[in-house]
Amino acid sequence: MDMRRNLSMKLTILGGAGMRTALLVNGLMRHIDELRFDEVALFDTDEERLMIMGSLSKYIADSKQAPFKVTFTTDAREALTGADYIFSAVRVGQEESRAHDERVALKYGVLGQETTGPGGFAMALRTIPVMLEYSRIINEVCPNAWLLNFSNPSGLLAQALNSYGSCKAIGICDAHAGMKNALSKFLKVHHSRLQVDYFGLNHLGWIPKVHLDGVDQMPMLLDRFEELASAAHVFSFFEPELIRNIGMLPNEYLYYFYYHDQSVRNILETGETRGEQIVKLNRPLLARIAPLVREGKLAEAWKDYNETLDKRTNTYMARETSGQLHNVYEKEAPAHSQFEEEGYEGLALNVIKSIHLNKQQVLTLNVPNKGTITGLKDDDVVEVQCLVNQNGPTPLNVGTIPDLAMSLIHPVKTYERYTVEAAVKGDYQAALNALTVHPMVPSFTVAKAILDEYLQVHKQYLPQFQ
Repeated sequence: MDMRRNLSMKLTILGGAGMRTALLVNGLMRHIDELRFDEVALFDTDEERLMIMGSLSKYIADSKQAPFKVTFTTDAREALTGADYIFSAVRVGQEESRAHDERVALKYGVLGQETTGPGGFAMALRTIPVMLEYSRIINEVCPNAWLLNFSNPSGLLAQALNSYGSCKAIGICDAHAGMKNALSKFLKVHHSRLQVDYFGLNHLGWIPKVHLDGVDQMPMLLDRFEELASAAHVFSFFEPELIRNIGMLPNEYLYYFYYHDQSVRNILETGETRGEQIVKLNRPLLARIAPLVREGKLAEAWKDYNETLDKRTNTYMARETSGQLHNVYEKEAPAHSQFEEEGYEGLALNVIKSIHLNKQQVLTLNVPNKGTITGLKDDDVVEVQCLVNQNGPTPLNVGTIPDLAMSLIHPVKTYERYTVEAAVKGDYQAALNALTVHPMVPSFTVAKAILDEYLQVHKQYLPQFQ
């Protein structure tokens, strides 16, 4: 047995006051046989929320007799010192800023979703400088640590960290894992029997091939797409004609590109954006559980917390895809399942297992291209399958991709490059170029109007532009 299996480790969570932190800590218990953390350190700048999430996390760890202790602090250097692995779930400006991002874009007829388009752009401008500062601290106090970034927009932050950062960074997204899980359920086989190829950028990717025990399943899946869409929510947003035309299975976020006008119309018809809904769910929840935590009624707080996060999960993408507040995940598992094998935490911990225990797993991650996709620069961060071992991730060759995919990837990657430059340098022209080239933004006039309003609304979070 690899002796490293028995070595204790420290895991630090940046953005530890995030609403999902306690679920993540709960999920760690499923992996303690292979990964022996002795400390999980939560860091956040919001002391009140950190007290709540830290106390809930400590409660669930203690109640399950976790082998690790949970600590929490508002001192980033303290939290990072001695860390072996770092999860980042930073949200600069919290949920209110997300709601502003969405509403400003919608004012000009553009989707404001937080991972792509103007919404992702605004979040990146706020978040990239903060993450680069954490990267600098990591390089000083735990230079051998791996940073696994969950923060949105994940691909853009991975691009910034790899271009300007000073730590070992990997972008994490569970979209491919969710698609593979849906396919395994549809085909009624264990996911280990499937080889599901994937390429693209974060939230802009496609599955070109699906093999079951070495036999290509894509012709059958395209032919029976109506059945697949009915059985798997991740594919239910797309019309069969579109899928058969492109000949690939798209990431669900491509809905925002293929049906941009419809997604905007649906949100406007509901009268409420996803960010506004999250604010309405999170704020009352925090107000309810804060006194419970202070009074030591942690079991009651934990119950309320789980029920509210289930509701949050169950309305995901409902506004954008149908204009109704129905439960798009009604046949799926509750919120805590996101932190099982197929979710963010499961993927991130599989990365840690592969590095720490040299497991040689193939995982889909956001990493520098290094020639993987023909036509992109070596330092362009892409979302592709990687062989992960003690040396970290190595992207597996993709080669030339269909023109239909590259026609979207190329302008979005150009947008990402400009966005990173703008965030790092406070460069107005680069910021304007970023929005101008993005496929969702219809004109230079709209790009400039959105940018100027973002710079005003988020002035306190964008000192680099002052």
